[in-house]
Amino acid sequence: MESTPIHNVVLCVDDDEAIRSLLKTALEQFGYAAVVASNGREALRLAAQHRLDAVIVDYSMPDMNGGDVALEMKRLRPDVPIILFSGSQDLPSSTRTHVDAFVAKSERLSTLVAVLQRLLQASRMKLFAVRRFPRFPARLSLAVTVDRAGELAMLQGFSTELGEGGIGGIVDGDLEPGEHVLLTISDPPLETQLEPRAQVRYRKDNYYGFAFSDVGPTEQANVRQLCGRLISG
Repeated sequence: MESTPIHNVVLCVDDDEAIRSLLKTALEQFGYAAVVASNGREALRLAAQHRLDAVIVDYSMPDMNGGDVALEMKRLRPDVPIILFSGSQDLPSSTRTHVDAFVAKSERLSTLVAVLQRLLQASRMKLFAVRRFPRFPARLSLAVTVDRAGELAMLQGFSTELGEGGIGGIVDGDLEPGEHVLLTISDPPLETQLEPRAQVRYRKDNYYGFAFSDVGPTEQANVRQLCGRLISG
């Protein structure tokens, strides 16, 4: 199975079609994948359905203002950075507490992109900082069993890294951050197979990060042993 390029997905929310088009074009030129919404309710619906890495939202919109959108977005996607991109300078102080940055529409788009890059980098560093164990390069067979409406589905893939606390890799299928799954990790040359339970921590296109959960002492020892073989081998 071939891997596909990993892009940061940015949701742009503005009731002005020209602004939405401008943001989409600019972000795609910088290598981002842009998703657009014309109002707050549409933005929240898209956030519930799709994987997002960041949100750029206007303040003055007919159905929900940008502060209300940001508040609901943080409840839905707490780890996704939000930029308030507005032409209004007279904003309630509470609004800025719900966003990670403010950029005025009078600024150049390059300023907006620079702020976006900084927030995404900080988000990645925060993700790595919470790991209790280092991960090591590992090409292993990886299968993911997940409950789909009461029926079990198995998705196939392969790992790219493994650590005592989790595993990352390419999976041929759709999973959402927060889902609980059963993993089957196989290394035929070493005649090793592990079946830890895990939670989906993050997703970028078809690349996923899984954190092991409810792993017993025997399973943990087996994971630690496999990590040791990767280090020594």
